[in-house]
Amino acid sequence: MGEDLFYLASKLMRFALYVELWPHILGAFGLVALLFRWRRLAVWCWVLSIGLVGFVMAAPVDRWVASPLEAQFPPAPDVAEARGILLMTGAENTDLTLRHGLVNTGEGADRILATMALAVSLPDVPVIIAGRQGRLGLQGLSLSEADVSARAIEEAGITPARLHLEAQSRNSAESAQNAAALARDLTPDLANQNWVIVTSALHMPRAIGAFCAAGWRNMIPYPVDHSPMSLGWFSGEYRDKLAILRRALHERVGAFVYQLTGRGVAMDETFALGCILTR
Repeated sequence: MGEDLFYLASKLMRFALYVELWPHILGAFGLVALLFRWRRLAVWCWVLSIGLVGFVMAAPVDRWVASPLEAQFPPAPDVAEARGILLMTGAENTDLTLRHGLVNTGEGADRILATMALAVSLPDVPVIIAGRQGRLGLQGLSLSEADVSARAIEEAGITPARLHLEAQSRNSAESAQNAAALARDLTPDLANQNWVIVTSALHMPRAIGAFCAAGWRNMIPYPVDHSPMSLGWFSGEYRDKLAILRRALHERVGAFVYQLTGRGVAMDETFALGCILTR
């Protein structure tokens, strides 16, 4: 499958995983069934719709689906052997930044903050910022996500000469492939080894699988932006639980598709191949 077709298919898949819409879709199916006088089917659709809402409100479904992903890698790992820092973009709001002239971010801004802190604690290593624009409707913007993050990091006092932008990738697999060539130029003696990978904890397993498939070795996963999951039954906000559930399903399905298409490897395989320096 070509990269453009794969990108478009991934956006369609992402829409299908918007769990916020599932109760509404079931309710709509119930109305259609009622128009055709399929009363039993209509009732079942409405029962499932209401039941889904109630189940999500009561059960810690966000924790069940997201927690195993975020627990794959420990926070704040030892970075003493790091020879480079790589920030995976995704927290930036390029549209608002372009319109207002100020750095604007959304969910996942911890990625940028963590990269700033790492750049200060590791003053002699290069920093790669990888990502163009993940949202389909904003592909034509002249400003990339990497540009926004680079501006924020520069404003924090990091020397611009240390920052190297990979501003062409549209997803994690493309980021891994494109950044690999850049990393080889920056640290040719290590050949993509001993780089700190900074991204959200929920995204980290899929990201590491993609980087491993692209030839990266001895990576140091640096997960941040941990999800505020519900603590147990009858806890947590319904809206927050849906958002975390949607993101977790996206990561799980995305990782499966990456493995199926050769763009990623399974987590056990990343350790067997020596892709991870620390765990």
